[in-house]
Amino acid sequence: MNLLELTGLEEILLGLYLMAHGGIHLIFLFNFYDEEKNVYTGWSGRSWLLEKGLSLKLTSYIGKITWVVITILFIVSGLGVLDFLVLDDYLTLLIILTSTLATLAFIVFYNGLSPTPYHWILGVVINLVLIFFLVVFPNDIGFLLPSLVAIFLWGVLFHSKVIPHTSS
Repeated sequence: MNLLELTGLEEILLGLYLMAHGGIHLIFLFNFYDEEKNVYTGWSGRSWLLEKGLSLKLTSYIGKITWVVITILFIVSGLGVLDFLVLDDYLTLLIILTSTLATLAFIVFYNGLSPTPYHWILGVVINLVLIFFLVVFPNDIGFLLPSLVAIFLWGVLFHSKVIPHTSS
């Protein structure tokens, strides 16, 4: 089975999953303060790499544009899987490139992710699973959706217990 052979529920779940995964990147446009937990959540506008040669303001602009582009590309990928957009020849490549860009953004903006970078590792795991299955098994992605669902369930059920809450 490949992306073009997904039908029914598989197509709907993968399309919605990609769009939700993309949408969560919008949180990195902001740095929210949670008074109850006394922590910030989101992205502070910092980059350990870009700040070596660029101003903090330019770094922030580059980051915000990057997060918006990632969001748009994942949503477009999801719409392609759902057949709302005709991307048949480029859909797999689009998902791989978007997942790669999102993973690179995580690395480049690592020190600015709040409350701590490892709180966002689930997104990187999703990206790497997408890349793995689409590169290694492009014509047999039968385990892709169950793997993504398992990662989602782990995130929902266990993420808050496995990753301790930090307080600043």
